[in-house]
Amino acid sequence: MALAWNIFANNVLPAFVVIGIGVLIDRRMAVDKRTLSRLAIYVLTPSLVFSSIVQSEVDPGQFGLMIVYVLVFTVVMCAIGLIVGWILGWTRKAANALVLSIAFTNSGNLGLSIILFTFGIDGFGLGAAFFVATNLTTNTFAAFFAAHGRGGNLRQTFLQVLKLPGIYAFVLALLLRGGPELPLVIMRPTTLIGQAQIPIMLMMLGVQLSQTEFGRQYKEISVGVVLRLIGGAAVAMVLAPLVGLTGLARQVAIAQSSTPSAVSAALMAIEFDAEADYVASVIFFSTLLSSITMSILLTLLVT
Repeated sequence: MALAWNIFANNVLPAFVVIGIGVLIDRRMAVDKRTLSRLAIYVLTPSLVFSSIVQSEVDPGQFGLMIVYVLVFTVVMCAIGLIVGWILGWTRKAANALVLSIAFTNSGNLGLSIILFTFGIDGFGLGAAFFVATNLTTNTFAAFFAAHGRGGNLRQTFLQVLKLPGIYAFVLALLLRGGPELPLVIMRPTTLIGQAQIPIMLMMLGVQLSQTEFGRQYKEISVGVVLRLIGGAAVAMVLAPLVGLTGLARQVAIAQSSTPSAVSAALMAIEFDAEADYVASVIFFSTLLSSITMSILLTLLVT
């Protein structure tokens, strides 16, 4: 009971406070959510990805294995989303929105804080590796499904994905990681800009939620919430040992895979006009209910 309360009070509630500020901002002034999402996608996210990888102290072997796990996990969850959408008879755009809602996790602002609280600094390093890998999948898989969901051929979709700078920030950081230390004139402003990503993303989500109507999609939203929180945890428990993760790395991977839907998925949905209201709704309810599901899961992992 104490663990559940600490997770809620110290990790979930602060995020909701920032989301609430975004709601108030939207009610008080005219906010252009497209501008906020583009700021996060084209400036804040690349800066955070680059600085996180370059400054990471995680063992290269563990880092690489965690990236492989995240890639495989994302592919599996994308497949589940498409199959469920097909079974339920959803349109391509709706099925792609379901994929955006369940395949990408909030492993940053929510996941990392939970990992640090539960597993300490060693677990935090592994959690950061997971978070960096999810930024790669968000800037590729998530962007693809968001762009393709609104129509157009595959070539146009790939060209839109290749315009996103997060991919190039990821590759460049990997090339520079472990090399000579970069000058402070580069790292300090990059790190400072990257640190602004989390609050901006949460406030943007608040703006989106302020403009979202939940009433007509409760059944569809529940599908996304269950697949993200319960389905994600189930897939992770099976997949993590198959990929080769053991001990602390396995615990961290399962915990990060079971976090709520990623705010960055809403950014992509807004950027490419891909059922942003639905994605934001699943993010909201999965975040709210994760205080219960994460408490149960962490209790199982640490005992």
